[in-house]
Amino acid sequence: MNNFNAASLKSASVGKLLLRLLWVRLGFAGVAVLFSLLDVIAKPIYQLVAGIDGLISIVALIINIISVILFLIWLHRLHADLKNLFQEYPITPGGAVARFLIPVYNIWGMANVLSTFADKFKPEGGDLTSFSEEVRASIGLLYGFTIVSQALTRFLLKESFNNPQNESLTVWYLLSTALDLGIAFVLLQLTKNMGTAVIQKSKRVIA
Repeated sequence: MNNFNAASLKSASVGKLLLRLLWVRLGFAGVAVLFSLLDVIAKPIYQLVAGIDGLISIVALIINIISVILFLIWLHRLHADLKNLFQEYPITPGGAVARFLIPVYNIWGMANVLSTFADKFKPEGGDLTSFSEEVRASIGLLYGFTIVSQALTRFLLKESFNNPQNESLTVWYLLSTALDLGIAFVLLQLTKNMGTAVIQKSKRVIA
């Protein structure tokens, strides 16, 4: 099929790097939840480590940005592989990136990319069908976590500017960090399931 061979798989190496980075991102998100919880239940103790929390937040932000960029690179290469693995894969590499990256368009686009992937792998049988079902199940979680997180972020920015002394903000920050943890987990699962499905599909094609 299109002279495909193992060396032609473009997404494997960047996928491994992305998975490692997403594990790191998940770890930092978990630490952020712990610090936020400490701020809620033991503020005097939190004040002693607030500087560390601030530093971790800066590092976590950098890791998040890098992981998003690497995810888009991986997504592009993954769809180049899909074009080789399936004779008629409907989404181009550039189209996949655009569906995730362009504001408003990505409201429909992200679900389209993930559901198209799931639809293609569902008839394959065995583990590939299982991977497709897990990808499809992740769509609602990704949208739910992302939409609520963005709405909460806007609320926190507005409230911290207008009413910075509001003590209830710490609870909302805790919720925000929990949502970030959820997003990190979903992205990790999507990357793992989609990447593994493509690798297994390539082995079938080569065989």
